[in-house]
Amino acid sequence: MLRRIDVKGPWRSLDKGFWPEATPLGAQSIIYGHNGSGKSTFSQLLLSLAEDAAVTEMVWEDEDKTRVTVNTGDSSPSPSMAVFTRKWVEDNLKDFLDGDSASAIVTLGSEAIHAKEVEAQLVDEIAELVDAEADSEKQLKAADKRADKVAADVQSQIVSQLRPFDYEHYTKNRFSLPRVKEELRKYGGDFPSANEHASALVKLAESSLTSLPIVTAAPSTAVSGLEELRALLGESPTRLAIAALEENPTAQAWVEKGLALHESRDDCLFCGHHVDDSRRKQLAEHFDASWLKLRARANDLIKDVRSAISSLENWESRLPSSSDLTSDLQLPYADAVGQIQAAVKARISQLHEIEAALELKSSDPSTQPTCPDPSPLTEVISVTVASQAIIEHNDQVARREEVMANYRDVAFRHIVGSQHDDFAAAEEKAREAALRQTTSKDKARLAERKLEQVRAAQFTTKDMADTLSRDLARVYGKSHLTVVVTDDGKSYACRRGDDPATHLSEGERTTLSLLYFLRRLEDEQKPGNERAQRIVVIDDPSSSLDREALFATHQWLLDTLEDFGQFIILTHDFGLLRLFIKSKGSKWGSSNKAIRTGDADESRFPKVAFLEMYSAQDGDRRGTRIANLPPLLLSTTSEYAYLFAMVMAGVGDSPDHDRLFLLPNAARRVLEIFASYKAPHRTDFSEQLRSLVETKEGEPFRDVYDFCNRHSHGEGSESVDVLDARSVHAQLRRAMEFLKAVDEEHFQRMCQAAKINKQHSLLRAPRSNGSSPRPTADSSTNT
Repeated sequence: MLRRIDVKGPWRSLDKGFWPEATPLGAQSIIYGHNGSGKSTFSQLLLSLAEDAAVTEMVWEDEDKTRVTVNTGDSSPSPSMAVFTRKWVEDNLKDFLDGDSASAIVTLGSEAIHAKEVEAQLVDEIAELVDAEADSEKQLKAADKRADKVAADVQSQIVSQLRPFDYEHYTKNRFSLPRVKEELRKYGGDFPSANEHASALVKLAESSLTSLPIVTAAPSTAVSGLEELRALLGESPTRLAIAALEENPTAQAWVEKGLALHESRDDCLFCGHHVDDSRRKQLAEHFDASWLKLRARANDLIKDVRSAISSLENWESRLPSSSDLTSDLQLPYADAVGQIQAAVKARISQLHEIEAALELKSSDPSTQPTCPDPSPLTEVISVTVASQAIIEHNDQVARREEVMANYRDVAFRHIVGSQHDDFAAAEEKAREAALRQTTSKDKARLAERKLEQVRAAQFTTKDMADTLSRDLARVYGKSHLTVVVTDDGKSYACRRGDDPATHLSEGERTTLSLLYFLRRLEDEQKPGNERAQRIVVIDDPSSSLDREALFATHQWLLDTLEDFGQFIILTHDFGLLRLFIKSKGSKWGSSNKAIRTGDADESRFPKVAFLEMYSAQDGDRRGTRIANLPPLLLSTTSEYAYLFAMVMAGVGDSPDHDRLFLLPNAARRVLEIFASYKAPHRTDFSEQLRSLVETKEGEPFRDVYDFCNRHSHGEGSESVDVLDARSVHAQLRRAMEFLKAVDEEHFQRMCQAAKINKQHSLLRAPRSNGSSPRPTADSSTNT
């Protein structure tokens, strides 16, 4: 038997330590918990064990406190455990319960159960195969659609990109979708890159090109006479003095200076001799001739320099523009021309420096200007790259059609080649989907033949149909629902009176599911696997049942489960809980007495256990907790009184108690019941609550209306966001203050009935301002 269970790590709302050591299950256990407390999670955990496929790693503790580790995927330590949950119903009765009628109710009876299980398996298998076929067909259509789209895109690119360059060839008629697909299929290997594709399109878009003149060698800047430049610039007219002084430079220089000193004198300052006019004339003629000779030489060289500059400039200006070349040659050609232009600029600059020095010499032959270095002018300007670019350009011009055809081919191969893999993958998926579709169809046909054989082999009896009808009558009364054998004798039909039982309610579905579950337990008995060794778990057996059906279901469960080794019933129905407390009260009391007197066996594994499952906050996570049923649940006889007492206890407690976040839905439920009593003339809770809020002048409790209409309520979730505890606590207080303000007499009587301590904050004298602070909009939070 199962005493308690624990998980080794987080799984949904369960976490390690959620079940205290001192809170055991009993041989007969009732676990009460609100929606969202984790009952379904716990039941699914046990169902996975019953199906030999544990959903997480856990520790099973039996009635002797022996602990067994169960790894994920392992079987239950208990040899026989049956678990009734919503998931179990969906797995076993989905086709029946989801239909509009009960004509296909399951076949029961020990002689037919195996055939029914095989039938169910085959039905599921056929459904899966049909779904697989349909899914394969969808995948086939999707893959074909993808392949068609790839081909259409390629066709569109071929026509849009290449037709402008060959209007007659690249048409949709010539490159139809079948041809494009064939091109895609046969394409293999590498394909031009995106850059090569873009370059080819640019080349194709170029206007007509013309041949260009070949770049000739640059004119020479080695000007004749520059080798004597330094000597010319260093010469002086005095060095060309009269013949008598030619061999005596010192004397010549002395005479040259002496002329200036004796310009206005008739006698020589040095020798005292007379300097007559004839002597002056002789010396002047000598020096004028040397002056003119130097100037003439300088002027001749200036002309040569200027001619060289002009030749360089004219040659440079005749270089073709890079924009005139084909695009792939423009960059290298432009770079080469840039280097040429830099070299030309440097040489012209050097020639201008030489020109300036010569102009100084020409204007004053006696001056001796600095001589620029003429040696760079002898270096040859390289035109190799520029010349070769022009040659290749002219070659492409000569082969224009051949070159353009190559570029069109580059663009075409990129368009097709770049889409080959995508197209091939789509066609491969289509082939695989077609194969799966054919396979699923063939397998489904074979399974349907087998199903016909299994159904033909099934046999049911009227005795079992009568048994099911009696079970239904215990819950719903005579003739509400009955089960009969179908005319073909192969299955059961469910009827409502004399008509087919169509559109089963949620409660009827629950009852039929429980019938099937428990009758199946009877038929599954095997030697060595008696009831006393079996564990039965039932989750929410009273879902959507009315009061009369609830009483019948309670008694029916007692009668059916009494002989099993252990049963565990989980419920959120307060009425069903009260019925079990009443029916098991005596046995529970005896068990508690034995525990109080020190009975170790009873303490370890009691005969009866009433537990509570609830959701509590632990840091930033909400998780499931197990505890003994609190006294509050034992002392109240109605759901309204219980919820009222629970909310009041929460208001009186601190904002950090672990059950605080269970209470907003409870407070809303209290207000629903109260409002339906106070405003029965309104159609729904929202209208009822609004009418009560509006009775107070100024509507001071508008925040309570907002709380009930904005915040979550209903089924709840087992994992929610972290909430603001202080805000929740304040909202609970406001809800109860509102109830007190609308009907204080009713409020005081409820406090008396629920035995609320008179020291409770809501029962003490009000504050000076008359009420608790009203929560602001910012403090509201999703509960």
